[in-house]
Amino acid sequence: MTTTTNGPIVGLDPTSGPLERRDDRELKPRPQSLDGQVLGLVANGLGRGEPFLDALYEEIATLSHPTGAVRVLKSSVSVAPEPADWARLSSEASVAITGFGG
Repeated sequence: MTTTTNGPIVGLDPTSGPLERRDDRELKPRPQSLDGQVLGLVANGLGRGEPFLDALYEEIATLSHPTGAVRVLKSSVSVAPEPADWARLSSEASVAITGFGG
């Protein structure tokens, strides 16, 4: 949990536990705060996911100081981001949030 001067931001991890590792790559450590981070905002294209992620970014910006956002709209709800979008996310964003509209 990250605490700011305005209160805590609580992140929920909905996974059921660690996934089986497919290779020896190490995960980057989670940042202690979102100050100075570039947020990846990944929408699945359903409902109002994009405006929701934009509003979430604005709310985060009132609590911390991210330096920008990389916005990605997936081509379908059941696929990963396109290779070019994945390349942008992995090279430009330091953290990512995905939103599922409905």
